[in-house]
Amino acid sequence: MGGPLRGEKNTMSHHETVTADHVEYASKDPAATRKFLETTLGYHFDVLEQMGGYGLRSDKVTQGAGTGVRLIEKGEGPGTIAYLTVGNLDEAIKTVQAAGAKLVVPKMEVPGMGWHAVVHAPGDVLMGLYESARK
Repeated sequence: MGGPLRGEKNTMSHHETVTADHVEYASKDPAATRKFLETTLGYHFDVLEQMGGYGLRSDKVTQGAGTGVRLIEKGEGPGTIAYLTVGNLDEAIKTVQAAGAKLVVPKMEVPGMGWHAVVHAPGDVLMGLYESARK
């Protein structure tokens, strides 16, 4: 099954084909959030200065989604964002905007991994979109 968020046009995505591959915490104090996750869950984060101080979980994850911590963007409140993997990020952004979403964080490279963006979907929901560089 496919759909616009999987890089195909004119079809809707089937719920079984969409996965959340990354969970992100948008924080007013990313250092404090990272420390909390490290202390309570044993996570370890690398801070990527080339991505504005983004904290990317770097300990070995054998199951589940990756984890990141970042500073909130203008117009955004603190919260948790699930990133949905899409086939073509540019097309996915156009699709969700046509359906009423507003772009909060424009397309940005995740060095060596792919690209991501964050949209504010109808119903006051933040949603992340991610395209892997590995096809």
